[in-house]
Amino acid sequence: MFAMQAARALGVVTGALVSPVLLPLFLARRRRLIHPTGVVHSARMVPPSKVAVGAHADLAARLAGPAMVRFSGSVHTAEDKTDALGISMRLHCRTSPSSPYCEGDQDLFFITAPSLAWRKLRSGVARTQRHDFLANTYWAASAYEVEGLGRVSLRLIPTGGGGEGLDRVERLQRAIQRDEARLRLEVAPLGSQAYVPVAEIHLGRGLSHELDTALRLVPASSGRGLRPSGFLQGMRVVPYATGQFTRRLWKH
Repeated sequence: MFAMQAARALGVVTGALVSPVLLPLFLARRRRLIHPTGVVHSARMVPPSKVAVGAHADLAARLAGPAMVRFSGSVHTAEDKTDALGISMRLHCRTSPSSPYCEGDQDLFFITAPSLAWRKLRSGVARTQRHDFLANTYWAASAYEVEGLGRVSLRLIPTGGGGEGLDRVERLQRAIQRDEARLRLEVAPLGSQAYVPVAEIHLGRGLSHELDTALRLVPASSGRGLRPSGFLQGMRVVPYATGQFTRRLWKH
């Protein structure tokens, strides 16, 4: 535990050192540097149909409730680019979707690659089906600590959706209209493939572009018992805050 806390602290310091270098890029981009454009949908987290037990059941109960899910490209906006796709989620404590962070929220981040290590990242990008958000598996690139489970990795697997549409956004919207857009959240001990379902995510109506623009995700959040762990989790804290600060400047 101490080693992981130390690694995360080192990541925070490293992120703080890197942020001044990134600041001109944030200002020039005039939007998010990573995952620049996306679509946000309301969602509901429900316990998995295959009932979890023990610490998995405890986690499933904590995760249940309302959420927002944002789908995006990682760097580019066009489907024909060599790019990964991303999903970010906010499990929110408010009764309705809201962009400001609330104590008790849990923000999670996923991409279509099992790791940020260069070889696995490149392989994940190569396999990404960029034409359809619901045709890919998504992984959390960094680890989390969960009481009773220790350090875990997370992944999202679509269990419904896909089909026709002019682009990936329209395919997603049509799947939601058919009430077929589903994701399954799974956890496994870090370094293992023994994934266990802990939530089913039912995607709902699209939310406003204004809410997407104003959304400030917090990498350090742990309101549902998933505590960010390790160097990479720490490293993203200050750059995220820096990017969000520049986005507030654009409005003035």
